[in-house]
Amino acid sequence: MASKCFSLVRGRAMRVTRLDGCGAVVPGPDSQVTSDGFITVSLTANTDEGETISVTNAAGRVCILDEPCPKFTGYDVEVEFCGVDPALYGLMTGQPVVENGAGDVVGFKMNTDVDACDSGFALELWSNVPAAICEPGTGQSYGYLLVPFLKGGVIGDFTVGNDAVNFTMSGAKSKDGNTWGVGPYDVVNDDTGLASPLLEALEPNDHLLVTLTTVAPPDPDCGGTAVGVAATGATAGTPATLTPANSWPPEDLADAATGFTASPTTAWTSGQYVRLGDGSTAHWNATAWVAGTA
Repeated sequence: MASKCFSLVRGRAMRVTRLDGCGAVVPGPDSQVTSDGFITVSLTANTDEGETISVTNAAGRVCILDEPCPKFTGYDVEVEFCGVDPALYGLMTGQPVVENGAGDVVGFKMNTDVDACDSGFALELWSNVPAAICEPGTGQSYGYLLVPFLKGGVIGDFTVGNDAVNFTMSGAKSKDGNTWGVGPYDVVNDDTGLASPLLEALEPNDHLLVTLTTVAPPDPDCGGTAVGVAATGATAGTPATLTPANSWPPEDLADAATGFTASPTTAWTSGQYVRLGDGSTAHWNATAWVAGTA
């Protein structure tokens, strides 16, 4: 099997996807942001150097020496932005966003009550590849980089003065235990040339993937966009299972009253519930959705 060597130049686009605290993708109407509004993305490798054992004899010469190999433990990730995309900052930090009267996201907060370990995010990056390595008939090539599970982003120091105000996200660390699998997006070509998710699922402790692809990056845009679809129903359980798969629940009880079907249609039994988008719970009482657990 032949190998393809390639060079990466310049950052082209980034996509950030909302994860829960266990590294699973969270479907939602605003669970991803694609942006080209970054200056740099820095990955710093962390290693455990272990403990060197060194013993000298009576003559002062080393008679025992054991130097362990360093063990890779993950990456620290820092992103310097140009411009402000509040939805992007919210995804990467878990911090709340601010809406105006029309419901548009127009700002963000930094709140000490937010636990950065309660949520996570996946980071995808696309880079240009010099045209010299492109093969006839394959189209333009891109570098695709994926860090599948990060936690702990914080918007750090910044200065307001007679210059552009640039924010930086730091403190994010890649984590073991990702559940990205092949991912929810088409990022590579399959053996027939069609755009496809990853051809091989990531291992839970994979922290970085770098690969060559001819699938173009998504178009950058301001604000969040959907991952999955809105749920049309829920099957009773503890908690209920949403239908279809990879869907998000109604935002609140009033939202559930329209177009959200319960299964079974008889009253749900004690302990059964569906969790709504605002964090509250509801159950079906045989005629309507009502607040709380059955």
